[in-house]
Amino acid sequence: MFSVQFNPLRIAACEMLTSDVMRLRLQHPTGESLPPFEAGAHLQIQINEQHCRAYSLCSNPADLSHYEIAVKCETSGRGGSQALHALARIGVELPTSAPNNLFALAPKAAHHLLVGGGVGLTPLMAMAHQLAAQGLPFSFVVAVSSTGSSPFIEQLAASGWPVELVRNPRETLDMNALLAGLPAQTHVYCCGPQGLMTRVREQCAGLPAEQWHEEAFAGSETSVQAGFQLHLSDSGLDIDVPAGSSMLAALRQAGVAPETNCEQGICGSCVVAWSDGEPLHGDQCLDDEDRSEYIAVCCGSCRSPRMTLAL
Repeated sequence: MFSVQFNPLRIAACEMLTSDVMRLRLQHPTGESLPPFEAGAHLQIQINEQHCRAYSLCSNPADLSHYEIAVKCETSGRGGSQALHALARIGVELPTSAPNNLFALAPKAAHHLLVGGGVGLTPLMAMAHQLAAQGLPFSFVVAVSSTGSSPFIEQLAASGWPVELVRNPRETLDMNALLAGLPAQTHVYCCGPQGLMTRVREQCAGLPAEQWHEEAFAGSETSVQAGFQLHLSDSGLDIDVPAGSSMLAALRQAGVAPETNCEQGICGSCVVAWSDGEPLHGDQCLDDEDRSEYIAVCCGSCRSPRMTLAL
């Protein structure tokens, strides 16, 4: 359903922003301008044969001499970030997709409230660049851990943007108080650690749905609380997905290997048609109309006892 073309970009600079977050500057191998992108966009990098990952662009969309991404080394992850950290050095070329945007700024908003923390600040940095350049009203709330570390803290301090640092956000972040002082048509954009996003989402529950925007990369397959069965219509197979497992793991164990790329619910490479069931969607690549026919098996699940996939 989705096709991604990869072209090489060269690492022009590599910098550790914190002990585990690395910023990469990527350029065209011959120095040409790169394809334009809008704030909130991500690109995919084919790190090696096993790992392809999506990373948000954090650089200024007005400067197409390069792209910048920030990558946290997840020691308990699936190995992609560790592989990129080990590989990254100036001059290395990485197969990279064109930018794609699933987290765009709303075209009409009275105010834009950016809320994030950790490596989740990456798309919000690009948003702040774009909003400041366009002279649009925005606020930037940055959640800082108890240790005081943040990947972009020096850049934010020198930016001149309306930035508010919130330390110990689990105890001190009050979205209701922030929104009370902003126009009713304020749009909120959130990206960061799951705990932060949950808190912000809960406090923004009264916000109209169209004014809430989030990006949460699914770092692993979605496990199910109760087992179910998959019927594969093309092959005639019936595959049990036990409780605590995932759709993708069960398919692989049965010898069925659907194409997967980012395994974060972003690229759409593993999207297949479904029927006769009640799917649970965990992707960010399909809209509501698409989801009535398709599911991304890397992060999807099922709430009914049985579901059919076109595999």
